[in-house]
Amino acid sequence: MPGLQLGPTEDTLLTRKEASRELATMGIRRAPSTLAKIFCTRSDGPPCLHLGRTPYYPKSKLHEWARSQLTDLRSSSSQPRRMGVWQAADYGDRPGA
Repeated sequence: MPGLQLGPTEDTLLTRKEASRELATMGIRRAPSTLAKIFCTRSDGPPCLHLGRTPYYPKSKLHEWARSQLTDLRSSSSQPRRMGVWQAADYGDRPGA
């Protein structure tokens, strides 16, 4: 089973490699090395926690972050970028999936 499950009510924790694959299923390509670089050099990456030196990404927080990166639909680059209002149903997310 991929990911680390701490308990029945806890969110699944994904390694960087698993988080990269999870993002790819949503059409967002970020290599594990890119996720590492974002964590080290920026403050706008997906939230993670550490067990020792190993980072883990809570799956639900990873999905929230991915949705926050999407803008509203635009028909021209001259239109301002606004954060989109995306629901979990738009991506086929299921609670506990």
